[in-house]
Amino acid sequence: MSDPMLREKKFLKPVLHILEEKSHDRNSIVRQMAVRGLGNLVYGAPEKLKKHKKFLMVILIRALSDPFSSEVIGESMKAVAKVLKELKEKDIGSSFRDLTQEIRTYFDNEDDALRLWSFVVFGILARLTKRKWKGYFAEQVRQSWVTLLLHLQDPNPRVSVECRATFHLCVPFLGLKRLQTAVNEHLDGTAELKPEELQVDICRHLAKENAELLENLYKSTIMYFFSRWEEIRAVAVKL
Repeated sequence: MSDPMLREKKFLKPVLHILEEKSHDRNSIVRQMAVRGLGNLVYGAPEKLKKHKKFLMVILIRALSDPFSSEVIGESMKAVAKVLKELKEKDIGSSFRDLTQEIRTYFDNEDDALRLWSFVVFGILARLTKRKWKGYFAEQVRQSWVTLLLHLQDPNPRVSVECRATFHLCVPFLGLKRLQTAVNEHLDGTAELKPEELQVDICRHLAKENAELLENLYKSTIMYFFSRWEEIRAVAVKL
């Protein structure tokens, strides 16, 4: 799929048809490789990408909910990241809604790789969002921002670094300029992040700018830790 020969029309369509078929294969490794191949269209025939964007997004979004293999899901996230970097907001169409919702479901996944790539893709979506989907994406950020804030302290350092970049990109969608300025002071540059200080600053600014969002922060944080405690207790009971 990375070979320039793929740019010839007589090769591209049959190959895409085969990969689409193999993305349904009973063998998870075959499904994973099919999804990887579709993502590599970015290298083999980049000028054909927009022509087949709808075809690609349908398959890749479906693979994000693969019920049997986290490897297939992770491969789909990587492929989606490659494809999105070559597209504009208007190119994604109605797939934007399904993709955003599906990606958010992996923010708290126990698999480190899936959490990491979910933040990567969400960050790319934040960069892409300009007009058509701005209102919708802003609402998705409002529903997700507490989770992003908490994962700044993710136990996996790579995940926390990626979450930091994504959180930085998402804060403007909250529409709170003073809060954005405060967050930028903490996240700009490469200095070590101090999450506790960031959280104190966020609470202070929200108390002045948006009490409703502050209440949402409190409630969501409590619910998050309660849900994690229930998971830990369930595992302990099994042991």
